[in-house]
Amino acid sequence: MTGVVIIPGYDSKYRVEGLGFQKKQFELLAPGGDLDSIKAAIAAGADAVYCGLDRFNARNRAANITFDVLDGVLKLAHQHDCKIFLTLNIVVLENEIPAIIRLLKQLTETAIDGVIVQDLGLAYLIKHHFPQSEMHASTQMNTHNEGQILLLSRLGAGRVNLSRELNLEEITQLAQFGRRHNVLTEVFVHGSYCIGFSGVCYFSSVRNGASGNRGRCSQPCRDQYQTTDAGKNYPLNLKDNAAFSDIEALANAGVYSLKVEGRIKKPHYVYTVVDNWRQQIDHFCSTGEMLTDMTELYSVFNRDFSNGYLRGDIHRNMYIDNPRNHAATHFTEVYQCHTPEEARQVKQSLYDKTTRIMNHVEKITQAMPVEVSTGRSLKNNGRAIDIPLPQASPESSANGCPKLSVLIAEHKDLNLLNDYPEAGFFWQIPDALSYQMDEMVALFQHHPALSPFFPAIMIGEHYQAAQELLTQTRPPMLITNNLGIAELANTLNIPWVAGPQLNITNSLAVKCLADELSSSGAFISGELNALQMRKIVRPEQFRLFYSLYHPVELLISRQCLFIQSIGCRKQRMNTGCMKRCEKTASIINLKDTPFVINKQRGSHNRLYSEVNFFNPSLLHDLPALYTDIMIDLRHIPTQTRIHVEKPALVGLFLQMIQGNDDAMRELTASVMNTTDRQYRKGL
Repeated sequence: MTGVVIIPGYDSKYRVEGLGFQKKQFELLAPGGDLDSIKAAIAAGADAVYCGLDRFNARNRAANITFDVLDGVLKLAHQHDCKIFLTLNIVVLENEIPAIIRLLKQLTETAIDGVIVQDLGLAYLIKHHFPQSEMHASTQMNTHNEGQILLLSRLGAGRVNLSRELNLEEITQLAQFGRRHNVLTEVFVHGSYCIGFSGVCYFSSVRNGASGNRGRCSQPCRDQYQTTDAGKNYPLNLKDNAAFSDIEALANAGVYSLKVEGRIKKPHYVYTVVDNWRQQIDHFCSTGEMLTDMTELYSVFNRDFSNGYLRGDIHRNMYIDNPRNHAATHFTEVYQCHTPEEARQVKQSLYDKTTRIMNHVEKITQAMPVEVSTGRSLKNNGRAIDIPLPQASPESSANGCPKLSVLIAEHKDLNLLNDYPEAGFFWQIPDALSYQMDEMVALFQHHPALSPFFPAIMIGEHYQAAQELLTQTRPPMLITNNLGIAELANTLNIPWVAGPQLNITNSLAVKCLADELSSSGAFISGELNALQMRKIVRPEQFRLFYSLYHPVELLISRQCLFIQSIGCRKQRMNTGCMKRCEKTASIINLKDTPFVINKQRGSHNRLYSEVNFFNPSLLHDLPALYTDIMIDLRHIPTQTRIHVEKPALVGLFLQMIQGNDDAMRELTASVMNTTDRQYRKGL
């Protein structure tokens, strides 16, 4: 692996005077879900391909490639001046650490051009033990602010994939900031839009145990639901992303890598999309003008197209009430078919064209042989695990009963601070913090024992507001689900704890937080079961948190989820939506399971499970692992019912974690209709 990131030269406007933009200033990054798709991407002119092996990657539904063909793939790609980036972009379990080390050792013996990671433990391994490797921060790391870029750069990332939801102004700011700190930016330009921010979507995990953080997303956002009040059957289904007309804006922004989505798409799709983007880049760099014909892009799989996020125009027409291929519908509309026979002829013509493309691509890929190396395997490869791993010591077990932490978000709950001084209290910070700055500063100055709990999404001015808030209030500690806030905390010498949405699943990730990122504690992922947690090693003086009771957040969306559920009179989202909107609705799947849509003032739309999580069994299952237990008392209108007042509820939780079995029985009787399914299932 090269380990060296070369950033092409730009002047202040990212162009060479008199020559316009140059092709070397861009990387066309293509998906490779299987061997034929990789070949198709190379043949179509991709500058780089991202692909996964049959383990440790975030597209388990793709065919992926086996280790015995990796050398052959690299040889073929490099013959065509194309790079290969390997996706190792899942969270790693404790028992997988030896296997991932053996894999990294083998990769150093190949000509792989880089690896893409999500797991902090894996990033720590690469930085300290495989520094020759070029490392990219995955989409799953959900990068959208300057602090994240700084922290990931210090961790060794030479490139970050920016969140799909960002607009051109936000992308420009981050791309130029990244270049000043030797970090390249990568932006999705074509393919599927997720309704939720990547890396913090647990919808598939909660619904059926298929976690997106393990590459097993079952795409429940594409499912059919019971017809909503707004008359929609697919209320979470977005059109595909298409930035085909935005290349000049992306070039001016300073974006380097233009990424095509599609590792579960067919080779003819990959070839067609990459070929069209190759032509667009080359034509733009040669003439300064853009191609406008998207006929071929509409000919292969699509859900219709939108560039709403990129243009900062988040509107109702970004949705489509059909998750299936829109190609035939598009051309029947283009040719204004009025009769079934006219529509049939258009569909037949499209089918014939697709068949020709498939045959053409098949001939191309058959003419691109890939050598197989029988000497490479992910199993029993003989590499020694000579890297020191975290070891448990007597001091690493929690001493005594855990401390109770309580998350609140209502002013009437502030009286609890006086009632229970032995507990730690945290206030949920809104996503749109800048709109409530005066209110938040006053709150923390009036309650100096109160600590902030930062969300996963802190974009632009709201991230800058977080810096101002922390500078003015200097809280005793903070919990954050966003690594950019962690960077601010370190700068201001404020102790910080990694929140539950940072997906900590192994001892190396804990070690990374403690040793590399100066964290004082971390939540262990709620997706793990007891067996998966049991071997995690807690460093001395490091706090381990577990969220024992909370509403189950499934996803966070920058879109409005009410447009498709109960309807909304607005055609598009505006500043007022984030500032003022407070609503609740629900959608119900075809198995009669409801999901709660909730929008708080100053925050994004969120989707929740129908009942809260409650897992008192953990206290008996793992009595020595956790130093801190959190309960989330924010009001989210789920079907969970509590038959005691909040002061009594906090008292019962305190008694329960101190070992009072009567309090556990009373809590179990008082907190009705809950689930611990994720804990039972695990990853």
